[in-house]
Amino acid sequence: MKKGELCAYCGKPASDWEHIFPKCLYPTSKSKSKIQRLTIPACNECNNGWSDDEAHFRNAMVLAGEPGGIANELWEAVQRSFKKSDGGRRVKDIISQLKPVEGNKCKIYPGRDERVIRVVKKVIRGLSHNYKIMTAVPESLVWVDILNYQIQKNFLDEMTHDHREEDIAKYDYQVLNDYKNDIYSAWIITFLCRVSFIGIVSFSESMKSNFARGCPSVGNLQLNVPDGR
Repeated sequence: MKKGELCAYCGKPASDWEHIFPKCLYPTSKSKSKIQRLTIPACNECNNGWSDDEAHFRNAMVLAGEPGGIANELWEAVQRSFKKSDGGRRVKDIISQLKPVEGNKCKIYPGRDERVIRVVKKVIRGLSHNYKIMTAVPESLVWVDILNYQIQKNFLDEMTHDHREEDIAKYDYQVLNDYKNDIYSAWIITFLCRVSFIGIVSFSESMKSNFARGCPSVGNLQLNVPDGR
């Protein structure tokens, strides 16, 4: 690491490299992949500040959909984590997120899990630095929700697409610089081909407050935000 590097998350002196997408999302079958895993400079506090939430994030993503694909490989890692010294706590963390649905079944709603949302915000903040859009983005300026509503096709067509293994994490983004609607950039990220999130980085906290109240439209996005998750 070059002398004078600053943390991409808080702007303090960096001491190490942090993976933008959690390492625990990658099963052993991806160990020889040629697709680069993005890393950015981070201070010790930020570098260690998400490890517990990232393991929970992986567990939630694996259990948030039907069995199959890359999630089956990661399920083995999830099971191993449940057998570790803190495994009991991790099981309780997942159980606390299970909500009853029809047919005596239970379902996880990632959009209601604060720790899941925190990790997605961390990913967006890291990608903002990586693509030289904005660095040291405060978490308070990032709004995230499950993408379970329609985005206009013309807006999607204008976004830049990239991925870190299509079946691990694929994402679209666009810098809007929309001062009128207080939107700096917009993001759509899909994890494990099963859960998609939409994220907005704003210039101030006022826009995020509007979304929290269920804002029906923001600039060209024209979002129809449902009451439920």
